[in-house]
Amino acid sequence: MDIQTWIVSFLIIFMLHNLEEIIMIESWFKKTYPRVKKKIPAFAQAELNRYKDITSSQFSVVVFVFSVIISIFILISVITEHYFIFLGVNLFFALNMFTHPLQSLFLRCYTPGVWTTILLILPYNILLFYHYYMGGILTVNTIAGSLVVMILLVPGFLISHKITEKWIKPAH
Repeated sequence: MDIQTWIVSFLIIFMLHNLEEIIMIESWFKKTYPRVKKKIPAFAQAELNRYKDITSSQFSVVVFVFSVIISIFILISVITEHYFIFLGVNLFFALNMFTHPLQSLFLRCYTPGVWTTILLILPYNILLFYHYYMGGILTVNTIAGSLVVMILLVPGFLISHKITEKWIKPAH
């Protein structure tokens, strides 16, 4: 497969994963969170409590803003043909391979995003990294550049949440 196919595949998986989270987040906080709240460490519980009243439409604004940021990075990657940027975006997104399944195992319940993580993100990343490795693209420089991109995405992720907090007030 060529890089454009990998990028389009990424965009589809990114969209499907975020749709699973958008669709499930509100009902999860209403039905499951009160039951599992005691299992969550205090520091994480404080952060989750900020979002316990979030609606699916509010969460979709977070996803939208972050998707715009991700799209800009991918567009730059395609235009400049610096595919370490795409790899960095992908690595940032690949963190879901650990977070969602570990959350579900720890809480012993479904967490929004776990199904698409297991069924789509994990297999996609195994194949992508194999492709990058076999193509000689996975080098020290590519990985270093990708790590810089991942670090640059952290503020974008946090900004997407801050923008949502300012634009859309939680329903009470």
